[in-house]
Amino acid sequence: MIGSTTTQPSSARGAPNSTPNAELAALQIDDRSTPDRRYVRDDWPHWDDVEGNGCDARQDALIAWSVVPATVNRAGTCKVITGSWVSPYDGITTTVPGDFDVDHLVPLENAFRSGGWRWDVTRRRAFANNPAELVAASATSNRTKGSDPPNEWRPPNRDSWCAYATGWVDVKVAWGLTATTEERDALGQMLDTCGPAGPVWPGIGTSVAGGGIPSGSADAPQPTPAEPGVGSGSGGGGAGDGNVYFANCSAARAAGAAPIRSDQPGYRSSLDGDKDGVACE
Repeated sequence: MIGSTTTQPSSARGAPNSTPNAELAALQIDDRSTPDRRYVRDDWPHWDDVEGNGCDARQDALIAWSVVPATVNRAGTCKVITGSWVSPYDGITTTVPGDFDVDHLVPLENAFRSGGWRWDVTRRRAFANNPAELVAASATSNRTKGSDPPNEWRPPNRDSWCAYATGWVDVKVAWGLTATTEERDALGQMLDTCGPAGPVWPGIGTSVAGGGIPSGSADAPQPTPAEPGVGSGSGGGGAGDGNVYFANCSAARAAGAAPIRSDQPGYRSSLDGDKDGVACE
């Protein structure tokens, strides 16, 4: 079956009134060398269907970042057929999904050197397929970036610096990864470019990705119409059959439900970035 799905990356700032200094203060700084261990990319399984929705993480990311409804072929293996993408790093556009890479915002090798070397394969797999980590970007920008930290590579498009740095910090804090002093200073310089609109990806018009798969993506159940006083629109939590659904952490926070523990209504593992049983912290 071929269907259309519309999604956008969702908000990821840790708190509604967070500031650049508060974001940076949450980082753990560690300038020591990585223990004598070798990074092996195959030890970080990615492009898996961790959500069990029939689409792997790359296809989910392409769906989420398309600025028009993406057409998805669900006959057999899930595959995005059409859409429209804007690379936030350099402004390159395409309507061909195979033209773009899906970038790990915090590169897997950087995560390894920042503490991920201690993780077991289950946690590495969860990180490598985490929606908050994935950005649809031009192949040129992604491959130029490689595994460089922000003190060695920044998006050519300065308009993306605020969202890029915010997303980087949010991911590292959520997963307990460290940063170097030079990395923190570079992040601070990029966060200084944030304007009143906050961390908005250029050309896409939405806040940085994070907090789980956005509403409307391949696996997200569609909320039933909200009851009066419960919420409305794409950001609200629908109440149906006694269940509560939040499209993303922004919706949960707006409803005053965050943080959500695993035994509370509205909890989903895709909202729990560090898989500690508490979503939207």
